[in-house]
Amino acid sequence: MGVSLLSCIYVIRKIRKSKMKIESSISWFFFAFVIFLLSVFPNVIIAAADLIGVQSPTNLVYLIMIFITIGTTFSLSVKLSMQEHKINILTEEIAILRKQIEEGDNSNHE
Repeated sequence: MGVSLLSCIYVIRKIRKSKMKIESSISWFFFAFVIFLLSVFPNVIIAAADLIGVQSPTNLVYLIMIFITIGTTFSLSVKLSMQEHKINILTEEIAILRKQIEEGDNSNHE
C-alpha cells in the first residue's frame, strides 16, 4: 500500500517539475491503483492464480508485471521510432531551407 502511495507522490512531483507529461503519467497512476487494490484485496490475486492455474499468487503478480513491462517497452519503442522519423524529416527540411538561403545569398552578391 505504501509503495503505491509513494509512486503517486513521485509521479506528481515529476509532473510539477515539468519533467513528465500528464498523458504519460496516467499509466503510472493506473499501475499504482492496481497495486493498491491488490494490497487491500489480496484474495483477488489468490483467486485469479487458482483460476488460471498458476502455482503461486506471487508468480502471477510477477507474470503480470512482466507483461506490463513488455507492453510499456513496445509502446515506448513505437513512440521513439515516430520521434526519430519526425527528427529526420525536420533535419532534411532545415537542410533544404539552408541551401535555399545560401543560394539566395549567392545570387544577391553576384
